[in-house]
Amino acid sequence: MGRFSPSWRGAVVMAPAALALAAGLWDLAAPPVWRDEAATVSAAGRTLPEMLHLLRGVDAVHGLYYLLMHVVIGLFGTGEAALRLPSVIAGALGAAGVCALGRSLGAPRAGLYGGVLLAVMPVFSRYAQDARPYALTMAATVGVTLLLLRAVRRGSDAAFALYAVALAGLAYLNLFAFLVTAAHGVFVALSRGPLLRWCAFALPALAAVAPLAWVASRQSAQVGWIARPDASDTGMLAVQLFGDLFLGHGALTPAWLGLAPLAWLLALLGIRARAVRTRPDVRRRGGHRGAGALVRLAVPWLTIPPLALLAVSWAGHPVYEFRYVFCCVPAAALLAGAGLAALPRGVAVAALAAGICLSIPGQLATRGPDGRQDDPGPIMAVLASAARPGDAVMFQPPKVRKYAVVYPDVFARLDDVALARSPRADGSFAGRQVGVRVLPARLSGIRTLWVVGHTGKARTPNRRLDLVRRDFRPTGRWTSRGMFVTRYDRAPGR
Repeated sequence: MGRFSPSWRGAVVMAPAALALAAGLWDLAAPPVWRDEAATVSAAGRTLPEMLHLLRGVDAVHGLYYLLMHVVIGLFGTGEAALRLPSVIAGALGAAGVCALGRSLGAPRAGLYGGVLLAVMPVFSRYAQDARPYALTMAATVGVTLLLLRAVRRGSDAAFALYAVALAGLAYLNLFAFLVTAAHGVFVALSRGPLLRWCAFALPALAAVAPLAWVASRQSAQVGWIARPDASDTGMLAVQLFGDLFLGHGALTPAWLGLAPLAWLLALLGIRARAVRTRPDVRRRGGHRGAGALVRLAVPWLTIPPLALLAVSWAGHPVYEFRYVFCCVPAAALLAGAGLAALPRGVAVAALAAGICLSIPGQLATRGPDGRQDDPGPIMAVLASAARPGDAVMFQPPKVRKYAVVYPDVFARLDDVALARSPRADGSFAGRQVGVRVLPARLSGIRTLWVVGHTGKARTPNRRLDLVRRDFRPTGRWTSRGMFVTRYDRAPGR
């Protein structure tokens, strides 16, 4: 696969990082804060005792991330760019790490091409521009994998101890990312490495993660919204992992555009295998060994975590969401880089340039109004222009109240008529609502009520809205992606 001179190695590693940084900073503040980012603002903006109160009941798996963002918000505020900058930086580190992985595996060109491909994937930009822990988890997974290679190469207890500490830290960023441990074990076994020593250090890391896993099991209701995956989810996963379909909640490119690069990748890997078999000079330079090690590492990394979550989901405990296995995308990038590295250099560069061009529609889509699960911007604009002091607001469902923290100027002048206890005091995101017996007294004297909520089919009858409709009449409804606001005015004579 070719090697770079020592003087070029640093520059080569920095090239994917610079590209990822440019992609991440491009229009960083354009997508409005969506519902999960609003949870980040709500959690990380609390005092440390308030945050601990929250984590006792919900989102303990994101506690380390919220602690980091608590510092970020304290220093830089809650603007979109400030909130997302840690993810952008993590994305740049992850792309550089893929390049470093290729070099460590004896396949530097595969690492370079893979790092560049990762940097330009629309799905990569989607999470690199998100104030959630998934880009950091991806970068941490790459870093932990580099530490594994270092430990296997050196074989020292100190190197394995550092790997084990980092592995436990990875789990505290995202519990499901700890599944990469199984992929690491498979790599060590297939490489005929020090498997027993690896086990001796991986098991303490597992023990360190056990308390978090226990707490998370007691908070399983927070993933109760996840549906059991079907065959289409499995097929989509194969495309998403290679980053060619835009992973928003809409604005998907046509399916053939996602499947074609996957077939292209498999063809390139076949070319690579043929090239290694027919070129003795590649064997002498160690390219065959590098390609073999890369495959032994990347394939388990790419497949084991998502298949494990799918298996658990099919067994009756749905937990699979693509963002939970976003940390596997660097493995796909490595494999794609290996395919490109099998081609003549000029052809590989041309193919890489074509891939960059093909990514542009997805890059634009992820920054557009359909780039997130919801688009609160138009709804907030309606409230800012039409709501008047003395009007009331009600959130449906109550967790939509998270937006009151993101847009304090919009909601500060409105009476949160159904609120009994604030989210901070309640240790939750939604706060505590008044009962249906108290709500009519709260609505007394209110002339205009704004109901802000998420679109979608309601799972249960809403008695509070039934009470509103008894005395109020809808006089306007505005919708945007994933959200709505309805204006209710008191009916004449009521």
